[in-house]
Amino acid sequence: MRFFLLGINLFLVVISSLMALTVGAVEPAERNIIYIHAPAAICSLVCFCVLFAGSVQYLRTKNQKWSFIAAASGEVGFVFATVLNITGMIFAYIEWGTLWTLSPRLVSSAALWFLLAAYLILRVSFTNQRRKEQISAVFGIVAFIDVPLVVISARLVRDIHRPSLSFGTLGQILAFLLAIFATGFLAALLIWIRSDILKIKNEMDMRF
Repeated sequence: MRFFLLGINLFLVVISSLMALTVGAVEPAERNIIYIHAPAAICSLVCFCVLFAGSVQYLRTKNQKWSFIAAASGEVGFVFATVLNITGMIFAYIEWGTLWTLSPRLVSSAALWFLLAAYLILRVSFTNQRRKEQISAVFGIVAFIDVPLVVISARLVRDIHRPSLSFGTLGQILAFLLAIFATGFLAALLIWIRSDILKIKNEMDMRF
């Protein structure tokens, strides 16, 4: 089942990439990085939301399933946050001629990466399983405050970063929406697979 879904996702990624390079191409050509940058940004925020929800549910129910989901979301979110910040720096250099500036949106996005990195470090910093899960859950809940800051900085705070990129054709809009869907589908699959791996690993550690 999972291999089938991964195959579908690969197909969607290929189709969205082809659309981005053809009917959805943006001028100048360098701006086509938006088809990677924006979906990565959305997925990193959604993963953090899942991490937050999983952490809340774990503290409420003490069910390890939620801790595994939160941990998997943190790992997947970290990957997408890394893509977000790398492509963001490339986009910044193209648009403004600099890799970094103290833009509220860039600072909040960088903070997102560091918070996810700190969460993952916490997950491997304790030998006691219950203590690790509890402390990580509390940190995941507190660190979630950066998510609304990223959204606010993107929509309400004026800075050098443009609030959004306008698409002029239907092909561009469809390519962008498909890129978001394909990336989100990939994120969901990765969280599902990784949470099961963490569950199996925990069961094996308890046996041995």
